[in-house]
Amino acid sequence: MYAALYRLAVGAYLLWLGLVVTLVAGRYTPVPSFRIVHLGVVAGAAVLTLIGSGRLLRRGYGWVTRRLGERL
Repeated sequence: MYAALYRLAVGAYLLWLGLVVTLVAGRYTPVPSFRIVHLGVVAGAAVLTLIGSGRLLRRGYGWVTRRLGERL
């Protein structure tokens, strides 16, 4: 189960990177750009921000509880 979720996450991340490259190419070259590409980049950035925030909160909570446990 973990391996399947990991593969799905890596695939979604690679898709998001492809959308970012497509968005940049559409902005700075004559390659056409589509609204769905912009929406995909924004949605991917939002998801990655939420995941990163969750990981930071989890690690910070663990760090604080370890520090408080050492002092008590």
